Amino acid sequence: MPSSRSSLLVLGLLLPILALAAEPLKEVEAWLQKMQRAAHTLNYEGTFVYGHDNNLTSMRIIHRADERGEQERLIALDGSGREVVRNDDGVACIMPDAQSVVVESKRTHKQFPPAFPMRIDNLTAIYRFRLAGEQQVAGRTTQRIDIQPRDAYRYGHRLWIDRETGLLLKTHLVDEQGQAVEQFMFTRIRFLDEVPDEWLQPTVDASRFTRYEARSDAPLVMDNPPGVTIGWMPPGFYEDLQRMQRLPASTHPVEHLVFSDGLASVSVFLEEEVERDAANLIGATRMGAVNAHGRSLGDYHVTVVGEVPHLTVQKISTAVRLKPDDD
Repeated sequence: MPSSRSSLLVLGLLLPILALAAEPLKEVEAWLQKMQRAAHTLNYEGTFVYGHDNNLTSMRIIHRADERGEQERLIALDGSGREVVRNDDGVACIMPDAQSVVVESKRTHKQFPPAFPMRIDNLTAIYRFRLAGEQQVAGRTTQRIDIQPRDAYRYGHRLWIDRETGLLLKTHLVDEQGQAVEQFMFTRIRFLDEVPDEWLQPTVDASRFTRYEARSDAPLVMDNPPGVTIGWMPPGFYEDLQRMQRLPASTHPVEHLVFSDGLASVSVFLEEEVERDAANLIGATRMGAVNAHGRSLGDYHVTVVGEVPHLTVQKISTAVRLKPDDD
């Protein structure tokens, strides 16, 4: 058994090493905090591209943050010229090709630029964080940060953060082979002192379009909702949300569970199968970074969806079980 003196000597040698290891993490965390503040406090106008599955979409974005809150306008520069107008009250998506406007009373989950956690102390057990030097994006100097998963159950991230303002100018979502499955990048960016009101008004005349408004209906109730256990989750995932909702393609309430590790998230949907519906997903499918896996479970259908590798959604799907009635 080592003596207390030798133990103290080893501890004395380790402490400086541990302190040095903690310094880059603190710097990474400071960059992420600066990035989050920038996303909600800056006035800017620019063009970005968003790509997945060999498809590339070009968008113009105008963002304003002042005493009235945040306002944002996205304009598709290709295709049908769709526009999205966001503010603190909600989101309106104007679709000239469908002659329709879809209005939601809350901001959608998908943000441009995407959001990241400001604290990483709870994530270091499942991700590695690394400062990866300076690079140029849209003519500006950025700090690159690499976020690498410690297992095969989640994607990695590469971030390019504007050194001057903190705005996220480029990001890659990276699979197990190190390939980008989803990417976002500003090609042009201009920071502004003020943003005129007219810049935030849609140019498409939607007065004659059909309007669809998502309302917060009374809570949905599933007849005899089943008890569910999920026998496996990737390390670090916790239950973040549980609710009943009605999906657009479903006539029955669906139980919706969301699990997150603080960076990645997975949704588990459980729907009663009154009849075997050919539209229900059986097996695997993928669109960009989003993987899904579905299967029948007794009188119910399970679908697991998330921006995680296919292995993850498949393992979670097969781990879903119904509790016995007497539990």
